[in-house]
Amino acid sequence: MEQQTLAGSFILEGMGIHSGAQGRVTVHPADVDTGRVFQVGSVTIPARAEFVTDTSRSTRLGRDGAAVGTVEHLLSALHAWGIDNARIVVEGPEIPILDGSAAPFAEAVCAVGVRGQGRPARTISLRTPISIEQGSTRIVAEPTSGLNLRVCTTFENWAEGTAECRAAFGPQTTERYRTEIAPARTFAFHAEVEKLLEAGLARGGSLDNALIITPPSGYSTPLRLPQEWCAHKMLDLLGDLALADARLEMRVDALRPGHRANVAFVMALPAAIRTRRDQEN
Repeated sequence: MEQQTLAGSFILEGMGIHSGAQGRVTVHPADVDTGRVFQVGSVTIPARAEFVTDTSRSTRLGRDGAAVGTVEHLLSALHAWGIDNARIVVEGPEIPILDGSAAPFAEAVCAVGVRGQGRPARTISLRTPISIEQGSTRIVAEPTSGLNLRVCTTFENWAEGTAECRAAFGPQTTERYRTEIAPARTFAFHAEVEKLLEAGLARGGSLDNALIITPPSGYSTPLRLPQEWCAHKMLDLLGDLALADARLEMRVDALRPGHRANVAFVMALPAAIRTRRDQEN
């Protein structure tokens, strides 16, 4: 697999879901071996797990006093399309939430296109299974070819939320991501909303950018996808797995995944992986 970047640049603007502040993100092509990097003022923040500073309801990166929040939806789309190298210029405290999904980012990537760069991509495969557990969350990965994800959701006091999503990711699967995963919106339970606001979160949240669930079967707007909440958990997981800064070859089973556990899983990978790019060079 060769490294890839965007064939052109795109700009998206909108409100941050947690800060409530307006922001803009401009995503540019980048040279080989750059990786996916965020540019915040004069500070460059690599999209890697070691730069994660917070995982409260989203994934936040920081370095040298600069920070950018809610990176997971954009990274999910870039990861799905195999964009290894991108320079992401951020104006504002977080990536705009837009409609609460990854669909606007996916459509922007499709509009500008993808360009191969003629150098082998960094590829990570497992030499041994790996698992992490955090409370009721469990993420297990085993060696295989390609990236295959299985996400299961369960919720206390909401039996109807038990669901399972499966997907494979690679050059031939971008259309499925575009139609079956990217449109899934971020969600919250009606009972949570007041607590989120008290915690200083969701200041920019609205019915235009989030799905509010009132168990057992009440939704603020019609579902875009069957079991949309589960598809969104997969969307987020793929975005957080992008923080490994490589193409992944493994089967990942995630029970009740969340940003904190997703990042912990990525941080645990070095003990169980082998990398291929150095061997191929």
